[in-house]
Amino acid sequence: MAHSHSHSHSLVRVKFFLLVLVVSFPSLLPGGGGGFQGALACTVLFAGRSATQDGSVMASHSDDGEGDSDPRVVRVDAKKFPSKTSYPRRIPNSQQNLRNIRPDVETFPRFVGSGYGETYEPTQPWNAKYKPTTPVGSIEQVDSTYAYYDANYGFMNEKQLGMGESTCSARIAVPAPWRPGGEAMFCINELSRIAMERCDTARCAVQLMGQLAEDHGYYGASAGIEGSGESLVVHDKNEGWVFHILPSDPNRTKTSANWVAQRIPDDHVLVIANMYVIRHVDFTDTANFLFSKNLVVDAIAGGWYTPKTPGDYSDFDFTAAYSDGEYNHKFYTGRRVWGAYRLLASHLNLPADYHNLRDDAPYPFSARPDRKVTAQDFFRVHRDWYENTPFDMSKHLAAGAFGVPDRYMTEGTTGVKGAWERSIALFRTAYSHITVSRSWLPDSVGGVVWLGQGAAHGTSYVPLFAGANRISWAHSIGDPSSLNRTSVWWSHRYALNVARGMRFMDSHKFIAATQSKLESDAADLVSRVSTSGDPPTGDSLAQLSEDHVNRVRDAWWSLVDTVVVTFADGWHTTTSQVGAALGYPSWWLETVGYENGPPPPHPHDNKEEEISVS
Repeated sequence: MAHSHSHSHSLVRVKFFLLVLVVSFPSLLPGGGGGFQGALACTVLFAGRSATQDGSVMASHSDDGEGDSDPRVVRVDAKKFPSKTSYPRRIPNSQQNLRNIRPDVETFPRFVGSGYGETYEPTQPWNAKYKPTTPVGSIEQVDSTYAYYDANYGFMNEKQLGMGESTCSARIAVPAPWRPGGEAMFCINELSRIAMERCDTARCAVQLMGQLAEDHGYYGASAGIEGSGESLVVHDKNEGWVFHILPSDPNRTKTSANWVAQRIPDDHVLVIANMYVIRHVDFTDTANFLFSKNLVVDAIAGGWYTPKTPGDYSDFDFTAAYSDGEYNHKFYTGRRVWGAYRLLASHLNLPADYHNLRDDAPYPFSARPDRKVTAQDFFRVHRDWYENTPFDMSKHLAAGAFGVPDRYMTEGTTGVKGAWERSIALFRTAYSHITVSRSWLPDSVGGVVWLGQGAAHGTSYVPLFAGANRISWAHSIGDPSSLNRTSVWWSHRYALNVARGMRFMDSHKFIAATQSKLESDAADLVSRVSTSGDPPTGDSLAQLSEDHVNRVRDAWWSLVDTVVVTFADGWHTTTSQVGAALGYPSWWLETVGYENGPPPPHPHDNKEEEISVS
């Protein structure tokens, strides 16, 4: 399918080379090449311009990795490259300016090399034990690129193009290019970055990513069907699209892809939680649907779709055809979708239960919200553990005496089989963000990212502006194996871990109060910048964000001390009261058999014998 993007460049010829050394020696990859699985548990939200209070377009993403996920956020500079016609004739075309394609690595460090931000430079001390990242291929570079914010995915550029990502299951999986048999070149991470570099509209981004994947192959975050597919919500200042992608049928070719995109109604909100949401595709409506050329052909060949009438594809259901359903366990996806819509669109009265999420289709593609939403509403959804519902993660014995909503990963650690309920809030979230695009403002201040590094229920969202020319080191430092007090991610992670061990529900009140105060200050900052008659640009915007995040980081380190002093050793200590015993809740004592503990001492145990005087 043809595409048009902001630089008016046609798709470029690929110089694709598989690196046998990487297949044979995976230690050449950052982190030893073992960090392939990536973040497989992300939640995405979207709100169109007629569904938000101020007319902005918004999307969110929670990067729910594991203990070695890379939480750092960087700013990639805009670049200009020499025109191909300016090269001396003695340089062969194959050696002209190329854009290298990085492998899908989301564990720390996701990349070591130059050109993508200071934190990745090989000279940085935290990169000393890692080899520079080896590319898996390359495409011809364009004349110029946009600046953008990047982490495990590109998520907002200087033209207010925003994205949120959620990995999905799919019926087809192919190996990554550095694994035996791997031939596909593109992962979703690099597709998102190239779209950030080259596009200023959502439609451009969708078409560009789809065409690159079709031409040169797509592979998923997992070598199996769990995680072999991907979803992106892509938005600009005016509209939003859902983009689904998976590898092509490996029996036909390993170096292509199938994809579909659907425009989201402007007055709707949308939720994606690790499963496709696009259902019926209208192949005649190119204003609202875009798709790969073999989308239906491959579904028919795989036996996943049979048209009722030959040549009539009006009943084609993308999710039914290509999704492999929920992964991990039932409700892993469905509960989050239900939970988010209960907060954003409760009037739908959606069911909390179903038989099979893929086949039953109990939830809508998108819906009108109860009321027009704000970025702060998205904060609330990402912090939700289903409070005051039958699925409240802070209740019952698994939450312990003090209502901890987090459930650590258990698979493979014991011989006990089972599963935990999965909430939207998640202890292992590396970062989450809400991207906001506002058409009535200059791009430099109209595009805002609300960034929360660490788990959403233990972070403070801070603003980054599309037009800033740099990002604070507080955001770009975050080695999971080395505590660094410059890092805002470490300050959030540290505080939440301390709170879990110190009467969580009581400690979290301090966290919530700090969040509320700092996020209110941040909203005031964004309002001042947005309403300024002479809005700041470049370095001034960067400095405003840096000053704020530094205050946030320092406040969070101070919060840790406050929590420890207040609840140390099971006592409640304040400036006016020292050492009041707090104990445990009655229901928990009864549940664990406190009443059946050791009996009172015998009257004569350890006492002097009574003497009777007559």
